[in-house]
Amino acid sequence: MKESKYFQVSMLCLPVLPAREVAVAYLSACGFDMFEEDGDVLVAYAKEDELVESEYTSSLIALRAIAEIRVEEKWMESENWNAKWESNYAPIDVDGKIMMRAPFHAPPSTGLDIIIQPEMSFGTGHHPTTWQMMNAVHGLNPVNQTVLDMGCGTGALAIAASKLGARRVIAIDNDEWSYQNTLENIQRNDLVGKIEVIHGDAASLSDVQCTFDTILANINRNILLRDMAEYTKFLADKGTLVLSGFFPVDIPLLEKEAHANGLERTESFEREGWSCLMLVNNAS
Repeated sequence: MKESKYFQVSMLCLPVLPAREVAVAYLSACGFDMFEEDGDVLVAYAKEDELVESEYTSSLIALRAIAEIRVEEKWMESENWNAKWESNYAPIDVDGKIMMRAPFHAPPSTGLDIIIQPEMSFGTGHHPTTWQMMNAVHGLNPVNQTVLDMGCGTGALAIAASKLGARRVIAIDNDEWSYQNTLENIQRNDLVGKIEVIHGDAASLSDVQCTFDTILANINRNILLRDMAEYTKFLADKGTLVLSGFFPVDIPLLEKEAHANGLERTESFEREGWSCLMLVNNAS
């Protein structure tokens, strides 16, 4: 498999808000799908074969019309990305209920233990969203449920759902690295045969022939807006759709699309500037 290079952009927006949230929206539309915050600096990553350079240039022009921006750019080889990611990786402890850790970390003394090998598919900036999604799935208590992890990344949410007692779990991602990493992490967690993994996107749901009690989608605002109607088609009546990967400023847009699809907000959370939205399907 040919390994992709990554384009890294470090951007300081002045004033920081709301320009940083606008920057995430613009960058998401031109191939960037991993974000982290280093103080006030937004750091974004795009794969070489997914970056749309013309749209990136247009995004910078549009951002400079609303804020002062300072930008540093560089290319990273995949091996350098992996080394950087692993060196910065720390366990995610969800209030003692769940710990998501790398194989080189000690296991927790209590709570659910989820082993995830750090790879390119998992962005460090998504720690707050992963924490929120883990907390949400634990609170939903998916015993005997059907659960979908949409845009599964490392498969961490699918693994959590399975370990919490879900009877059927499906994980889907359109990224080859994510697909392979999810398969490897399922093996690390002794769950082979208990989680179905699909290399695809929301269109793949038509082949699944299953409705889900819970759908988990930790992606980004633009994809969530684009695919929410498709998620709803496969969400059981009174089923729960949990979304994250966006900022508080994005919630009105997401709620508007949710209402158009018969979904109602039950709860919303915020952690370190990232949001999580829980929606119920009121189809009947």
